[in-house]
Amino acid sequence: MDTENLPPLTRILLVDDDDYLRSVLSSQLRKKGVMAFAEASRASDAFDQIDTFKPDLILLDMELPDGNGLDVCQRLRAHGFQKPIILLTGQMDEEDIVKGLDKGASDYIAKPMRFSELFSMVCAQLRQYKASDDVRFVTQQFEFQPKNKTLTCLDKHRMIFLTEKETMMLKKLFQIWPETISKEGLLSEVWGYQNMLATHTLETHIYRLRKKIARFTEAQLIETTQGGYRLVKGKDSLDLER
Repeated sequence: MDTENLPPLTRILLVDDDDYLRSVLSSQLRKKGVMAFAEASRASDAFDQIDTFKPDLILLDMELPDGNGLDVCQRLRAHGFQKPIILLTGQMDEEDIVKGLDKGASDYIAKPMRFSELFSMVCAQLRQYKASDDVRFVTQQFEFQPKNKTLTCLDKHRMIFLTEKETMMLKKLFQIWPETISKEGLLSEVWGYQNMLATHTLETHIYRLRKKIARFTEAQLIETTQGGYRLVKGKDSLDLER
């Protein structure tokens, strides 16, 4: 995990009143590929950052000058923030840890922490969230919500309703972007290894999905490559909270 880098557009918000810690973590995360990094030293500043910065993950200190991290976490969840929240705690009190998880924290780590351990936790939480059905994927032209089985053409404000197979295909393509997946690989992901289907079945579903999209917009979402299929994406964020 130490060699893993995060996508440059990953947005991380660090909420902690320790100036030195924020400086160190900011520097180390940028070395791991994170170019979008925001800081807050107070709970009130954190809530302002949620709306403007739209973080993919929050590192939240348990004790802040103007509030308790547990309460902040609970308020964030109550207001609909679904993305990972990792609590930074100065003490490993089991009761506080249980409270934090009950109030919506995704995980916790004790200070002082090793950066390699924290970074592994960040990567794991981002992977888990990205794999969930609650995630909402966004490109420059489209918004994809697996849970609702919908694809919205943002330039035309038109919603496309997807079948189960179409949803599964798109979810896999979004998850592995910018990588390409072979036809055989996508066929196995969507229909299962036990199937006896040929790749023609997959090609037909991709063709129908493209035709469905083309009725509303000229924007392309899936491209055929020499190795299989790949998502066409701009430079927008990989996902947003509901």
